[in-house]
Amino acid sequence: MSRRDKLLKMTEELVSIPSVTESKNESLPGIWIKERLEKLPYFIEKKDHLIWVDTPLEGSCEKLHSLVVRVDASVPTDRTVLLIGHYDVVGVSVYGDTARDAFNVNKMTKLLNIYDEDVIYGRGTMDMKCGVALELDIIEEFAANRGLFDVNIVAAFVGDEENTSAGMRGVLPVLYKMKEEGADFLTVINTEPGEAGYSGESGPAVFLGTLGKIMPSFYVRGLASHVGNYYSGFSSALAVSRIVSYAEGNPHFADPLNGKCEPSWICLDMGVIKKGYSVTVPDRAFAYFNCFTATKTPADVMDQMKIIAGYALDQTMAQLTESYRNLLAMGCEGKNFDVPRAKVYTLEEITEIARKNYGEGFDEELALYIKDLPPGDMRERGLAAVDRIADMSGADGPYAICFFLPPWLPVRTDFTGDDRDMQTVEAARSAKEHLLEKYGIEMREVELFAGLCDLSYVGAKVSTDDLEALEKNMPGWGEIYSIPLKEMQSLGLPVINLGPSGEDAHKKTERLRLGYSLDILPDLLRYAVRKISETVE
Repeated sequence: MSRRDKLLKMTEELVSIPSVTESKNESLPGIWIKERLEKLPYFIEKKDHLIWVDTPLEGSCEKLHSLVVRVDASVPTDRTVLLIGHYDVVGVSVYGDTARDAFNVNKMTKLLNIYDEDVIYGRGTMDMKCGVALELDIIEEFAANRGLFDVNIVAAFVGDEENTSAGMRGVLPVLYKMKEEGADFLTVINTEPGEAGYSGESGPAVFLGTLGKIMPSFYVRGLASHVGNYYSGFSSALAVSRIVSYAEGNPHFADPLNGKCEPSWICLDMGVIKKGYSVTVPDRAFAYFNCFTATKTPADVMDQMKIIAGYALDQTMAQLTESYRNLLAMGCEGKNFDVPRAKVYTLEEITEIARKNYGEGFDEELALYIKDLPPGDMRERGLAAVDRIADMSGADGPYAICFFLPPWLPVRTDFTGDDRDMQTVEAARSAKEHLLEKYGIEMREVELFAGLCDLSYVGAKVSTDDLEALEKNMPGWGEIYSIPLKEMQSLGLPVINLGPSGEDAHKKTERLRLGYSLDILPDLLRYAVRKISETVE
């Protein structure tokens, strides 16, 4: 069987496993890979080089498992290249009445390949079951011929990347332990599809970093009152709408890098917190945003959040004041509008107020409350924790609390001046030259993978101060959401993303271009591993 046929068969079999994020089937590809590798002589002899990892999946009733695989070079060495890939996929609701066939490559390709191109269709074909197959193929070949490389290869196959990266976060302790036992990780290679990291473009691409993401969040406590006495209250709904209208898409809050800029803040959810119907002015509301980061730290984003909240609350007060004056002139009668100026707190600040107000037992009571929250979306659980802290603070509204909700993905770029980073850039550019010289194909070089990916956690270079700003302002840290910070900081690896070619990740028309992905990329990945071994000291 040719390599192309083998890779195509592996990809089709992986796609046929409906490993939708947070479903009961999510970890099945890991089982499939594990059972496949267990039959190989190398892993029969070295069973401990297949590490099955139980990964906590916060807020979910489902279990998640990941697989870490190691193959050592024939000549003993500590020098190691890390491969990573995720085997979960997004859901298939966009397929409509063909959803039942979304994981059947033959049926989807027959249905959608109307121009008879050298492509296959189906959920996960490009994002990223092909990338997993490519890495698995390297593992299998290296296990059979350990002279193939003069470095060790470790591969981490994980789930939950399409959600909150619980899989990658969960294997960090395993990689950390390997490092503590002597593994010298040189570089990490991910095989996400290029189009997913540079939307709207297709064809070969190499990424030398990955974009960051943080979730700025706001909780507004207003003043409740009957709607007939509107001006004795303060509407949290109005204040939150002001926050959203000011922050959404605001170019001043974007984070460009080297002439390239991703979209500014985008509100992912907002609403009033209440049970049932009531003719009461809403006194609790929230909003949270997607925020891409290329240079900004959590502390930088928090400074922006305080500016946004302060401005929006002042605008809300100004609107209410003007409204009250105009309605008085029209004959409205009511209590004087003398609501105090709204305050702005960080979660760290309001927590300290709550600790002093509640007294002894605050931390224990809050921890118990968070632990008893029902399973579900971690954003909803985090908001519930903030609401509880606000109650325990006894602070009078109106005020806003600025905090973060999960997930958090650190930004990473290889253009840092660090020796290994620059040597990794050199290796990647050598792979570009190899592609051009051998195949006549020009490859794009992109600084940041904009689609967000697990490289954030194995490549992160984050200061302790930045991490403290995050921890102290994320509700339920360690229970609702956590990252093994010591393990993450200990890695800080140079990163490369060198993946297959295709189009339309997450869409019904998701497809993989076979010529480059199966005929050329396998050679290029092996070349990249060897070049990393040569150049990274």
